[in-house]
Amino acid sequence: MSDDALTAAARYGRYAAIRRRILTDASKRIPLASLAQQARALSLWDGKQVVPADPMQLAVVFDLAVLEPLGDHTRAIERQARAEDAPPGSEEHRMLEALMAASFGLWRILGPNPEGGVRAESFPDGEPLVIWDRFLDRDRAPGALVGARIARPDEDLPMTCGAVVSLDSRAVERLLLGTPPQRGPVIPTLPLPEDGPALERLVTEPAARLRLAALAGSPGFAAAVYRTAIDLGLMGRVNGRTPPGG
Repeated sequence: MSDDALTAAARYGRYAAIRRRILTDASKRIPLASLAQQARALSLWDGKQVVPADPMQLAVVFDLAVLEPLGDHTRAIERQARAEDAPPGSEEHRMLEALMAASFGLWRILGPNPEGGVRAESFPDGEPLVIWDRFLDRDRAPGALVGARIARPDEDLPMTCGAVVSLDSRAVERLLLGTPPQRGPVIPTLPLPEDGPALERLVTEPAARLRLAALAGSPGFAAAVYRTAIDLGLMGRVNGRTPPGG
């Protein structure tokens, strides 16, 4: 491993701890009305509280409320920024700025990077990058598609923001078609195996690529991806929607 890679790995370890602390503190600044709206949009609200059946379901609710809330709610990360007292130029300040500017996208996982992080490419454009996340390629075969928000505290250190959702061609097709949120039962399922050819067929036409790019650049895209994954069962069982034994 090169000296540069060792430096990147060391920086990632420090930034990961700072990111966790900032996001935890910001999550305590979410108004109940905002939390309820995000959870309702994802069918994870029982009328009184968030009812996740999996830690990642809770993570996506907080991801929206902290970084990109639906409705007229202000972002909890902005309230956290006003409360922070990090010196300009410090790692704490750079991580906070990176979280405030983080952007959501679709990524294909290519495998571990020998010098640290995970090799990936944007979908469908194929722009390569190395994403730093200890769990991104765990139980995911090369070619797997995920939705994740990326922050860059340093330009050479793209990091996830805590919520990573597994997807497949069924999810991309629903997004392209503009399929509205579903209300029916949710049966847990795994992403389709060896799904690469089906994904490529969906974006063969330039119009489909333009449509997906337009969606990715529009408000609410992350919420639409999360809800699609939930409706397809890609995020496991859903309380109140998964039948007993489902």
